[in-house]
Amino acid sequence: MGREESKAQAKEAQRAKENAAFEKKQVQREKQWQVGAKDTSNLDAAAAKAAEAAARKAERKAIEDAESAMGKNTKPKLKEGEKKGLSKAEKAQRALLAAQALEKAEKQAKAKTVKRTDTAVAEATLQPPEEGMGALSVEDNTTLQAG
Repeated sequence: MGREESKAQAKEAQRAKENAAFEKKQVQREKQWQVGAKDTSNLDAAAAKAAEAAARKAERKAIEDAESAMGKNTKPKLKEGEKKGLSKAEKAQRALLAAQALEKAEKQAKAKTVKRTDTAVAEATLQPPEEGMGALSVEDNTTLQAG
């Protein structure tokens, strides 16, 4: 039985210790509330001022860089291993592809015109002359041209 009593006493001592610590914290909190919360408005103002100063500094640096670049060669340098332009073989390949594309486009345009003329011929069938409308003969046509 002594063992159970000692456990109960240890639990009571622990509870008392925790309650004392809680009361101590509460007293500290009350003191803080009486004094007032820490005023951080000046910290916010200082941070905003520092951000504005950094922005002005960056803008000034950008302007100075732009002014110093005037009159200089502003093209970026090629990195090592980069080519300046197309090789002769690549240029020839592109020219060949362009010629083939042009030839193909010309064939398609020609096919469209042939198709149009074929349909026009099929639509314009010869009809015999109507009554009272005389058809000119070859002889009449030559006399009209000569006259």
